[in-house]
Amino acid sequence: MNPVLLIVPFLFAVVGAARAAEPVPLESLAAPLLKARTYCETGKWGNQFLPDTTFSETHYRVCAHSDGRFKYVENPGRPGQLEIWSDGKKLHRYVDYGRGYQEHDLSGRDGVYERPRETVPALHSRLFRWATRSPAGLDLLGSLRDYRINDELSDPQHTVYELKNSDGRGGARIRVRTADKSIVRYESWYDGTLRGYLEVTAREIDQPVADAELGREVPLTARYSPQNNAPVFVAGLFVVAAIAGLAFWTWLFARAEYSEDIVSLRNRLWRIFAWALAAVAAMLGFLAVVTWGGSGHPPAIVYVMVMAGLAAIAFGLVACFLLMSYLGQAIAGRFRPEG
Repeated sequence: MNPVLLIVPFLFAVVGAARAAEPVPLESLAAPLLKARTYCETGKWGNQFLPDTTFSETHYRVCAHSDGRFKYVENPGRPGQLEIWSDGKKLHRYVDYGRGYQEHDLSGRDGVYERPRETVPALHSRLFRWATRSPAGLDLLGSLRDYRINDELSDPQHTVYELKNSDGRGGARIRVRTADKSIVRYESWYDGTLRGYLEVTAREIDQPVADAELGREVPLTARYSPQNNAPVFVAGLFVVAAIAGLAFWTWLFARAEYSEDIVSLRNRLWRIFAWALAAVAAMLGFLAVVTWGGSGHPPAIVYVMVMAGLAAIAFGLVACFLLMSYLGQAIAGRFRPEG
């Protein structure tokens, strides 16, 4: 047999083994995820703030759709649950504790949610956001390109990719599960100490996502509460005062034997209203004079201004209630029998 024929298969085997042993670039493991139409991720993250050596741990879940909808839940099912989501038109934020609700435009909202217009579902991954270091935006593949395998830290279950800082004191590590080549953990190190980590416990790719995973219904009492939407809440108070006033005065005029008695009562209430308004205005004016130019953070004059605003709303509601008496009188008069 020709010796060349024996060498060729051996060379192919050696080349094949060499290719199989070549390390897989980290960005090539992440690239397929960018093609997914839906992406959901569940996990937890923690940070260490020296000199405290304990980690504050936070659980989370995030789901995103290629149509621009997404929902991020922090501490799901736990006290202090925070939800941030987008319906493609607005960015919403709701905290169960205190029932705090906010609504924002989809323009950049640093501190609320990074890049809320992101339409690549996988780029909502918390792990990928932690690993991104591009100042121009979320450049996932560019951020992963310089990671190299650390054989000493790797084991049969996980392959560890490492990126060291230029000073050599800090760096980041990403763990990849050997069985399915899934990126499951990000770690931040400095001077040999673990400073922060993020671990993915579950990941769903291109799976049907229910509407509840991409948004939520906020109770009206929370959406239009005084702290969440003061203008609408105050407007609602005036509507209630007007309806209640109209119903009360119409009933009062309708059942009165002599309407002059009700008119006399109304005039007396107006006089009380005027005296009370004058007294409160004088008191607030005095407080404004003695606190004007004062120090503090905030200065005392701010509290006087807040009290003036609340007083204006209160007197406005009373005035609205009394003004409805004229309409109630007219309505009752139309149905009052003659004579």
